[in-house]
Amino acid sequence: MADEKHPLLAIAIGLALAALVTGPAWWQGGYVGSPGAEVYGHAWVQAWAADAWPAWPTGTHLAAGAASWPILDGLPTWLAAGLAQVVGLRVAWNLLVVASIVLAAFGGARLAGASGGDPRFGALAVPLMPIWLGSITSGLTEDLAIGLLALAVAAGLEGRWVKAGILAGVLAFCGLYLAWFAGVALAVLGLRALAQSRDRWRGTLGGALLAGALVSVAAAPFASQLGEPTPARPRAPAAEPLWALNPWRGADAVSFVAVGKVDTDGAVVREHPTYLGYSTIGLAAVGGGPAGWAAVAGCALASMGDEVSVAGKATGLHNPVASLLHMIPMGDRFRNHARIMLLGQLVLVTMAARGAARLARSRRPLAGFAAVVMALEVILASPGRAPAPVTPAESPAIYAELFNAPAGLPVRVVGAHNPQAPLFDQRAHGRVLRNGPNRPDPGRPRPDEEIVVAFGEAVARLHGELGPPDATVADAAAWWP
Repeated sequence: MADEKHPLLAIAIGLALAALVTGPAWWQGGYVGSPGAEVYGHAWVQAWAADAWPAWPTGTHLAAGAASWPILDGLPTWLAAGLAQVVGLRVAWNLLVVASIVLAAFGGARLAGASGGDPRFGALAVPLMPIWLGSITSGLTEDLAIGLLALAVAAGLEGRWVKAGILAGVLAFCGLYLAWFAGVALAVLGLRALAQSRDRWRGTLGGALLAGALVSVAAAPFASQLGEPTPARPRAPAAEPLWALNPWRGADAVSFVAVGKVDTDGAVVREHPTYLGYSTIGLAAVGGGPAGWAAVAGCALASMGDEVSVAGKATGLHNPVASLLHMIPMGDRFRNHARIMLLGQLVLVTMAARGAARLARSRRPLAGFAAVVMALEVILASPGRAPAPVTPAESPAIYAELFNAPAGLPVRVVGAHNPQAPLFDQRAHGRVLRNGPNRPDPGRPRPDEEIVVAFGEAVARLHGELGPPDATVADAAAWWP
């Protein structure tokens, strides 16, 4: 893509994919992402950030334990909060996803071009990486800036170290996980560049210092958390029916190649599908090299986490590659190692873009056909979801009844279908929550000093404990002093 039309083509591809992924949310009037994941919590953060805008989002007194709440994706949250002043919270959320998909296409094109691949394939393949579609589905806004990661790695491949350092530093304000991936990738590329020529040390050192300075500013609010002991990771369950989505602690060994959509049946889970794609693997076999395959294999093995699982069954086998990962600075901070395949799949599609370029030079129609097959495979056969599911914008009707309750009382929510839903629903009543981001179950209700809202089975239980409710709507009820 040497001429000036190609960046515009990458943006056009991104817009087309954005329409595909976000379309249902626009016509259904909801938020892009699953109501069974973290859309509720992340949209709530954007809501209180919008209330305080243009202040940088650092916390809120609207929920328990959130007064000091630094945000992993402070820059996107701040931008979305500012946009919400004009278009509203829901549209701002959806436009953030649209912009991220376009940026992913643009970054994918640049990365493919920098590696000698077909930028059009890169523009198509990066936004369609199944694990990144899982991030969109799960509402993980700190993963949305994958396009910046691609741009940073592209700059490193081109030896533009100052640009790479700036991009990696800015990426830290968009998501510390993505910044860590950029740091690892650029460190490897920098060492390779120095091995080829010692004269390059000034550029690599300058880029590293720039990145380090920016990252230190972005990470400063998290200093206490980063200094804590290794976070506890859940052990693999004896049987995990949703293993193809890798919802908990790491990638299942079979999830890299398991074809098919997964019905979550309303389960509250985050989705990290590590499906590689047979067409993508085939193209990567044409265009890849030993270093690229080693990187993909290393990421795949590390993404399996501390204990290996196969087709949803825990094997009890320790994963030594995860132990090696934990020796890298901050490599022990992953609660779900499957996230590492954001970098692994990025390397894979970059090699596939090189394969597409080789096909285009010899059999151009075959290259275009391969790109279409790749896209259809992801959309129709992978566990990644495109179009994305939709989280309704409306809150349960019971919250409208709280306007009849005494003013100034906090709210405690019991039995919500998603522990983060009470945060999201705070927009409907505006009262302080006894629930919190880290305390979804706030303990025993105190109807003498707070409003208690219950859903589902909790309604009958609390009816027996607290007596008749003050308000009842559908399968929800509320009590107040």
